[in-house]
Amino acid sequence: MERIVCVLSFCLVFLTTVFAEETPDSLSVKSDIGLSKNFSFGLGFGRENHHVSYLSPLLYSGKPTEIWAERINRKIKGDKDFFSLTNLRLHRSSLSASNKENEMEASHITFEYHYFYDWKLAPNFHMLCGAYSGGEFGADLMMSKLWVGNNPTYIRAEVNLLGLSFRPTLCVKTKRRVIKIANQFDLRLAGLTYTPTYTQLYMDDNDLSEYIDFNSFSEKIRFSNKFTVDLPLRKTTLRLGMLVERSKSNINLIDNRTLNVQALVGFSFDYLTKSGRLNKKSEFKTIFE
Repeated sequence: MERIVCVLSFCLVFLTTVFAEETPDSLSVKSDIGLSKNFSFGLGFGRENHHVSYLSPLLYSGKPTEIWAERINRKIKGDKDFFSLTNLRLHRSSLSASNKENEMEASHITFEYHYFYDWKLAPNFHMLCGAYSGGEFGADLMMSKLWVGNNPTYIRAEVNLLGLSFRPTLCVKTKRRVIKIANQFDLRLAGLTYTPTYTQLYMDDNDLSEYIDFNSFSEKIRFSNKFTVDLPLRKTTLRLGMLVERSKSNINLIDNRTLNVQALVGFSFDYLTKSGRLNKKSEFKTIFE
C-alpha cells in the first residue's frame, strides 16, 4: 500500500510538467478573491499495525475506523497567497495479536494546524509548502482473556511543536468539471510527549516531570502521506484518497510503533464568502482560482 501512494505521488509531480506547458488561460489565478475556502469531511478505513512495549511484546494488527474533517482558507497578503489548513481526526481501532488470545482497543483524537505559502509553479499547479503544529490524545486498552481485574491501559498525550508540510495540488479542467489532485506530506520535527503508565498515574509520590519529554526527530519519527482526488458530481464533489502514516518512538523506555494505511472517502466543497455570507458563483470555481 505504501508503494501505491509513492507511485501516485510521483505521477502527480510528472503530470505537473505536462500541464505546465498546456495550461488554458481560463485556469489562471485570480487575485481578487480573498475569502475562498474549502471544507471536506468523510470516513477512513483500512489496516493498522500497532506495538506498545508497556502493554505487550507482541505486534497487534486490526482494522481502524476514522472520522475526519478538514478546512482550508485562502489568505492574500500583498501579491502573495497563503493558505491555512486545520484538520480534526477521531480514530478508533480494534487490534489482535497473532495468538488471538489478546485484543487491544486503540483510540486517539488529533488536531493539527498548517500554514502554507502558495508557490505557483504553473497556473493550474500549486506547491503549498509550510509548517504545522498540533496535538494528540490517545489511549490503548489491553483486553486479555487471561487477565483478572482491571485491564492495563497506556495513556499518551502529545503536542507537535513543529513539523514540515508540503501539499502539491493540481487542478485539471475538463469540458464540464474541475478535478483536483493533491498529495500532502507531513514530517514531525519536534514535540512534547507525556507518557505515564496506568500505575504511575495513581502513585502518591508520582513526579509528573519524569514522564514529560521534549523530543526531536531523532527520538520520535512520524510522517504521513495523504493522496486525494476530488471528483465533482452534479451538485457536490466526491473526495477519494489514501493515507499512509508511520510513527516510531522510544520515550521513557516505552517502545511505541504504528503503521496505519487507510482508504479515504468523503465530500469536498469549494465556496466563497463575503461579509460572512456564503456566495456560490461559477460551478467550476476552485479554491485556487
